[in-house]
Amino acid sequence: MDSAGLLRFSRSTSLLIILLAVGCASGPPQSGGSVSGQLTSPAQNDLASGQEALPRPEGQEQEVGDRPGVGIWPFSNGGSFGSDPWDYEALGIGLQQMLITELSLNSGLRLVERSRLREIIEELELGQAGYIDPSTTASVGKLVQARYMIVGGFVDADGTMRLDARIDDVETGEILVETAAKVQDDRENLLDMVIELGIKLVESADLPPLPEEIVAERKSLNYPSEAVQLYSRALRREERGDLDGMVELLRQLASAFPQHIEGRQMLEQYRVGEAWIVDPATRRDP
Repeated sequence: MDSAGLLRFSRSTSLLIILLAVGCASGPPQSGGSVSGQLTSPAQNDLASGQEALPRPEGQEQEVGDRPGVGIWPFSNGGSFGSDPWDYEALGIGLQQMLITELSLNSGLRLVERSRLREIIEELELGQAGYIDPSTTASVGKLVQARYMIVGGFVDADGTMRLDARIDDVETGEILVETAAKVQDDRENLLDMVIELGIKLVESADLPPLPEEIVAERKSLNYPSEAVQLYSRALRREERGDLDGMVELLRQLASAFPQHIEGRQMLEQYRVGEAWIVDPATRRDP
């Protein structure tokens, strides 16, 4: 094995040892998931400023060990085309976080934080991988203490969006073939599509469903496509460490689409306000 190979092996092995040690020391992850991908209690989804927060189902509390952990891979572009293309790299991250948000409203599930999953993907150099096979998701799922891993993709056919996803069983390393789900609609209805995809996935895998009243409340938000694009680009800036660019996009989102709860929560999480002024010299164009 050459020196570069030894370095990659050493880094991956060290990460595995550290994560397993941390997992054993800290015990099972806590319930719920924040919009930014942090694994937190549902109560922490509230806005500190007292603004509207994501709804939380009542009467679904379970012991931590009884809730299956779920990790969601970034969505992949399956060959989008058309006269008005989007930023599809950012959209893959946006769809990942949108599905995390919808499933995290179900206190019968534990969602793996997006940042933690990204760290593993980057460390194992899986970011540029094409097809993600079940053995790969099983390996990553064990590292992040997930029982199931969701792998999804999208195709934008000139404004008509299709979302596909499957659930892999981390313990067996197999695809739960009966969980394959697909939704298709105009991309203006992308939030509804993500909600419906989540419903189909949990139903097909016999996981706890989200209460109908929560589903109805989420669908009533009706985020327009421009809001989804801004949110997705802000998430990508966050992943790249460009917090100035992220803040600028989130401020645009909050100004143009104040009904976008998750965008406002991201601003609050990063303590954005009068004390945080974006430096124009460090900001890059979206």
